[in-house]
Amino acid sequence: MSNWNSILSRDNSKILGIINLSNDSFTGDGVFNHDEGLKKLLQSAKQKDIDFIDIGCASSKPGFDSVTTEEEIERLNYFINSNQETFTFSIDSFNPIVVRHAVENNFEIINDVSGFLNEEMIQIAVDSKLKIILVHRHPKSESLHQKMIYKDVVKEVKEHLNSKIKSLISLGVKEEQIAIDPGLGFGKNLSDSAELLINIKELKENFPLIVGYSKKKFIKNIPMSNSDLFKHCVDSGVSLVRMHLTN
Repeated sequence: MSNWNSILSRDNSKILGIINLSNDSFTGDGVFNHDEGLKKLLQSAKQKDIDFIDIGCASSKPGFDSVTTEEEIERLNYFINSNQETFTFSIDSFNPIVVRHAVENNFEIINDVSGFLNEEMIQIAVDSKLKIILVHRHPKSESLHQKMIYKDVVKEVKEHLNSKIKSLISLGVKEEQIAIDPGLGFGKNLSDSAELLINIKELKENFPLIVGYSKKKFIKNIPMSNSDLFKHCVDSGVSLVRMHLTN
């Protein structure tokens, strides 16, 4: 059984580094077929003592262009064949075929930004027994970026996550596999995402908490520097902060 506590008990940097292999990532930092750029990002992570790296092979930005499974697999294979470094790798995808391929190539974490709605994705989590990142998604949302209305965003996100956790456990996912992510910027307006981040401590309960605010527009609504935001997250009990790597 792969569980979060065993790896989060180590003295780590609290960063889940992001590497994008998509040509249309919202930050414009995709490194598909860019050997030198990929190498520099991985070296930068090593120098900063980062243990965890999240690999994305398709964009999930608002208005993203869908890519075929073959394209996403090609990008993932490029990374697998190019990488010479040792990290704990997470696959950022909502395509179960891509995720299964990553699992077969020693990825240890499944990061599904669509909120584990796909039955095959859930089955992969059950069968592989790997760690998963459960990203919040409003239960009535019809798409990844459909803006939903919240009366109390912190309370409602917490309730939605707890409900989904119960559902996953009933389907065979183990508690030790699960970490939660409030899904900042996904299906939420700028003020709701900002409120969630400011009150992130309220979501910290029995599961590791992972937060991704790096380079997202809503952080302009929060009067904190990047270093203060990071400290705020760590002080609030966040286990890992998803951060874009720089070379």
